[in-house]
Amino acid sequence: MAGYDGHRGWLYYLAADPSRRGEGIGSALVAEAERRLAALGCPKVQLMVRSDNESVFAFYDARAYTRESVGVTGKRLVADV
Repeated sequence: MAGYDGHRGWLYYLAADPSRRGEGIGSALVAEAERRLAALGCPKVQLMVRSDNESVFAFYDARAYTRESVGVTGKRLVADV
């Protein structure tokens, strides 16, 4: 799932079945999201990754994404069940 807020694009969710990893599905999904965002005039795409999820960072590193130094804050409005 991707979105564009008029300033930047966001990749929200991307997943491939673990048994299908390495087949290029994730790469194809990212490329298509980037293509569609660019068609909307989006100048930049970003996403959030948990700081300890090195395998996901490596996935995006390999696709020329740059690790940024930012902080994220949040608040739960609905308790997890």
